[in-house]
Amino acid sequence: MLETPNLKLPYIAPAQAQKHVTHNEAIRALDALVHIAVEDRDLADPPSEPIDGARYIVAGAAAGGWSGRDAAVAAFQDGAWAFYAPREGWSAWVADEDLLVVWDGTAWVAAAGVSDPAPQLGINTSADAVNRLAVASQASLFTHDGGGHQLKIDKAASGDTGAILFQTGWSGRAEMGLAGDDDFHVKVSPDGSAWHEAIVIDRVSGRVSLPATPGREILGASRTYHVDPSGGSDANDGLSPGSSFQTIQKAVESALNIDPAGHAVTIQLADGTYPSGAWVNRPMFDGSQLNFIGNALTPGNVDVAVSGANAFLVDAAGAKVRLEGIRISGDVGVWARYGGVVFLTGRNAFAACAFRHIGADNGAFVEMLGGEVIIDGAAPHHLYADAGGHIFYALGTATVSGSPDFPFGFAYAQSAALVTSYGMTWTGSATGPRYQAVLNGVINVNGGGVSYFPGSSAGVLASGGQYA
Repeated sequence: MLETPNLKLPYIAPAQAQKHVTHNEAIRALDALVHIAVEDRDLADPPSEPIDGARYIVAGAAAGGWSGRDAAVAAFQDGAWAFYAPREGWSAWVADEDLLVVWDGTAWVAAAGVSDPAPQLGINTSADAVNRLAVASQASLFTHDGGGHQLKIDKAASGDTGAILFQTGWSGRAEMGLAGDDDFHVKVSPDGSAWHEAIVIDRVSGRVSLPATPGREILGASRTYHVDPSGGSDANDGLSPGSSFQTIQKAVESALNIDPAGHAVTIQLADGTYPSGAWVNRPMFDGSQLNFIGNALTPGNVDVAVSGANAFLVDAAGAKVRLEGIRISGDVGVWARYGGVVFLTGRNAFAACAFRHIGADNGAFVEMLGGEVIIDGAAPHHLYADAGGHIFYALGTATVSGSPDFPFGFAYAQSAALVTSYGMTWTGSATGPRYQAVLNGVINVNGGGVSYFPGSSAGVLASGGQYA
């Protein structure tokens, strides 16, 4: 049969009978194939009531009247189906998808850049209903159109996943993104089934945790460590009264080794006598305050009585400590230095100390504001500020019992240090100088007069010391 090379339209042969039949067949083919616009490309069976002139791309596994015509253009003309095998480069508009497709010699594929939105797009590979954009390439480039470029991955709800998945042989090996919540996760897998969290970044605080890496514990709630000098053991975890530590220092070390992440950390001291105290030699990991709480009503029941050492020593810049409900004695009762900070709150008591009850030096700060202090033991000084230290002792009450002696000054300041005290209510008496300020030290009682502090004599000023 004579026909054209491209559309395969029949020629009219010389001296052919019924030339109109051949001519009409060619006209029908042109009507079917020129400016192809098909109704659908997903049907494997012909529609039950096709419209005359309707065209379809036959889907795979064709059946019925289309059996064996996979991928052909089927045109319903003059009450019958005509089939046209596509040739490479043919294009057709799919009406129900608003999509232009092209026969690439093997399959009908979407013509890129025509439909907006395009239902799917494969570049050098096939896209599918899940992977609607698929690219097979050695690399992919997303460059800027202006000053910058953002790659955005959006998810519908917090519990969904928005992530980048890395695979080997189509099996997952690493994933990063918002995996099941709104924190940022990085996780890995040996087989695509078992997954291990490597890094989690908290969406609220920005804090980083390493779930699979041994390291500093990050608190999710406030923490209390319990200490009991008679019934505890430093082999315990200290997390309940029944598993208390024995020494305060063990609780301090435990507290300094965690990241509170903004939560309160408290060392709760049970009633009893403690022969050793606490050395806080670095700040809490998040810079927060470490709380030492004893017996708030009866501090004498929690007796930190240290011989030959300091009871509470805080000597690190940024370290902050709060003491409440404790009776304290030692070489120095409470000593803050090198930028350390101590707050005395509620009710505390001081027994005899070899050097001083309260000390602040080298830029440290100690505050008793609005609390109550019970003084029932002697010391060379009750308050001692040196080398730029500052003691702020105001608006509270102090009860002195037994007339203890402070031979070098109840309040002492030297070397540009400062003791500030006003609004105190004093009860009881003491012996020794009320104050001593030397080497440009300053004691400020806000005009309280020379008899402001307890003592049996006014005090001493020397070498630029001031009392005001």
